Parts: sequence; C-alpha cells; structure tokens
Amino acid sequence: MTTEIAPGTGITPESQSVHRIDIPSATEDPAAYVTALLEVAGERDPFDVLAKTPVWARQLFADLPTELAETVPEEGEWPAAFIVGHLFDVDIVYGFRWRLVATEDNPVYPGYDEALWAPLPRLPFRQMLDAWTGLRASNVALLAALPAADWQRTGRHGEQGGETMEVMIRKVIGHDIAHINQIYRAIRLVRQAAGLDVAELDATYESLGLR
Repeated sequence: MTTEIAPGTGITPESQSVHRIDIPSATEDPAAYVTALLEVAGERDPFDVLAKTPVWARQLFADLPTELAETVPEEGEWPAAFIVGHLFDVDIVYGFRWRLVATEDNPVYPGYDEALWAPLPRLPFRQMLDAWTGLRASNVALLAALPAADWQRTGRHGEQGGETMEVMIRKVIGHDIAHINQIYRAIRLVRQAAGLDVAELDATYESLGLR
C-alpha cells in the first residue's frame, strides 16, 4: 500500500534546487535513453558503482520508517520503496541478459515495460532490500569472473538495437546513479512532509559523490 502526502507539500523552491538526474523514457525515445545513461555513467569504475549501489540505498533509507518509504512523495513519482523493487527487477533482467550474451552468439532479448512490472507483488520492503542486495552481489560476482574479452561480446536489444556487454554494464551504472538520486529526492520530500530533518540525508547524499 502507498500513502499520498498532504496537499501543499511536494515541490517547493527548495526542492527544485535539489540535485536532480532526469533520464528520457526508454519506451518513447530508446536512443536518447541509452545516451543519457551512458553520459551519467561516464568513466566511473563499473565494479565500484555496481557493488556500492545497494550500500548507498541503505545509507539513504537509514532511519526512515517503512511507512514513509512506501509514501508517494509527489504526484507522478514512485515511493522510494517502489524504486528498490524496480532496481531488483533490473537485476533480474540484466542478470539474464548478461548470462545470455556470455553464452550465446549475438542473442536477441526483448525490452519490458517497467511501469507494468513496478506494481507487481513484492516482499515486504526491508526483505526486498535484502533480496536486491543479494541478487546484485550475485550479478557482480558473475561479471567479475568473466574474461575481459567477454565484455566485447554482443547482443541485440529488441528496442535499443545491438550493444556490447560493456555498454550493457555501463547502462546499468547510469541507471543505478539516476535511481539513487530519485530515492534521495523521494526520501527528502517525505521526510520534509513528516516534519523530519533532512540535513543528515543531504550530507549522506553529497558523500556519495554522484553529482
């Protein structure tokens, strides 16, 4: 269940100045979506980001009550807990794609509608966070064990076209960073709406170095 925050909260002049990463719709503009993710990923070390993303999420959720994690921060935005569910879905999808590309020659794999997956039944939030952490660790172990040459193996995305394993990995890095930013903004809004301090949250986000 999700909870709407009270009218009059949400976007304020202060919240508009908060660091924000926006990524185009993968469905409406696949090419722009890929370009944006790769730009956000930049030259960051893949394993550093992939391994740390669940840790970053836990830092941001820290002392947040589950009720607030499941609260809609503003109209049209997912609750922070939903974003964790989405990241779990992405690790399922990319874990499959990476294994497919590692074992088959130029396989084809479909896209999927994340908006339709997001409301699917989930574990309770804290268990969901644990499940995603474990799944991500499994995927990182896979990638770390692959020969360097495998990063140039190719697959074909049903909507985004041909791509190397390295591009796939860098897309996930950009996706991770964008959604950690979204989690931060969602938590910030619900904390403010609940009358809770956001200074420590802001400091934690700044310490991640994601700007």
